[in-house]
Amino acid sequence: MVIWKRKIYRILMGSLVPLIYLLTNSVFFPLIICSFFLTLLLALEFERWKNPGVWDYVLRKYGRIFKTPAGKLTGDTYFMISTFIILIFFNKHVAVPSLFFLVFGDAGSGIIGSKFGKIQIFPGKSFEGFTGGFLFNFLISLLIFKFLNLPLYLLIFGSLFASFIELLPLKFDDNLTVGISTAIFMNFLTSGL
Repeated sequence: MVIWKRKIYRILMGSLVPLIYLLTNSVFFPLIICSFFLTLLLALEFERWKNPGVWDYVLRKYGRIFKTPAGKLTGDTYFMISTFIILIFFNKHVAVPSLFFLVFGDAGSGIIGSKFGKIQIFPGKSFEGFTGGFLFNFLISLLIFKFLNLPLYLLIFGSLFASFIELLPLKFDDNLTVGISTAIFMNFLTSGL
């Protein structure tokens, strides 16, 4: 699957939880949706672990879509674990931007980095990808700041931080590290407000 198609899919599906949280002002419905998808993904992960032959067949047949080998959690599972943790432990004004930055920063860095990435900072991570991730995060900050009780400059700091974490060659999946570390950072920034 072409990277931009995968990333557009991630934006549409990944924005569902923070958008509902933003519109309802209640964590209840986003948590229900997240719990449903997390349970479904964990069941699929268990099936992958229990029957690796089935997963090998899926990889051969649909390898362009599913690229995670058996024995490792998929990015979608890490994404949903991160979303669940953020919803449980952080308030709306931290959770919503952190989740949007997780979605949009990943999409921006992937789309721009794969198309225009020339200046490699780390293996598989380019300056252009970092810039694309920050640009996408900045644009979502402009769209959501009127709905949150936060100054725009705090959202911009958060979007820059999320883009920086996305750039780092960490050993953990970025679907887990970007969202949670950004939520911790945003919580620190907003603790005095």
